[in-house]
Amino acid sequence: MDVRDLVRGHYGAVDLTTGILQALHDAGADTSILHASDLYPVDHLHAGGPDASRHLLDSVEVGAGTRLLDVGCGIGGPARMAASYDALVSGVDLTPEFVDTATELTRLVGLSEKASFTSTPAEALPFEDHSFDTAMMIHVGMNVPGKQALFAEVHRVLRPGGRFALFEQMRAGDGDLPYPMPWAEDERSSFVETPEAYVAHLEAVGFSVERREDRTASTAGPPAAGRLSPVAVFGPAFAERIGNNIAATRAGLLVALLLVARA
Repeated sequence: MDVRDLVRGHYGAVDLTTGILQALHDAGADTSILHASDLYPVDHLHAGGPDASRHLLDSVEVGAGTRLLDVGCGIGGPARMAASYDALVSGVDLTPEFVDTATELTRLVGLSEKASFTSTPAEALPFEDHSFDTAMMIHVGMNVPGKQALFAEVHRVLRPGGRFALFEQMRAGDGDLPYPMPWAEDERSSFVETPEAYVAHLEAVGFSVERREDRTASTAGPPAAGRLSPVAVFGPAFAERIGNNIAATRAGLLVALLLVARA
């Protein structure tokens, strides 16, 4: 089976929007009047959650009028956070169900004029050269075997001098990962690489890496639980996968790293 089909199958789910709204309702939220921040407990599906997203956005000074590309946008949590800063966000993701959910949730919180989403491989972005001021990628590269081709496309659509922020799970030590992981059922669709490999791929296509920040200590907490959490939407299997991720991190196999590169 093609890697892209494996990734789509791993992340795709029917009617995620309904599940998210039900979780919000069960937690006591008024789903008839929603703000982007109401979704933060369930729509930032990466280590560190919304705090990590906020840190990334601040690290590249996303603000009013910033033209931002979100590579692998998922269900749109970080993109909506950026839109709430008055940035203009274009999100792309391989999984159509994620794009549909991101689009609908963004409509429900009144941010559709500032954030839009498209289903496409990131190696073939449907944008003109120099369309964006900034790009971000959060926990995506683990599913991408050809990172250099992806980075070349991001470099193409960024304006000269634009910054690319990547917050990724990277390989820190040798050893087998305890699957299933949040991004893959097994090694067939898992392509975790070292920080040095990321830097080499970025530099090969014209980026200059300006910042490298280990965020592991601030993101390696226990799996989210409770009435309003990703677990409430995606089920117990999500908690198991996050638990495996944390175990691998504590064993020294993985590191959560922020890289900021300039085109």
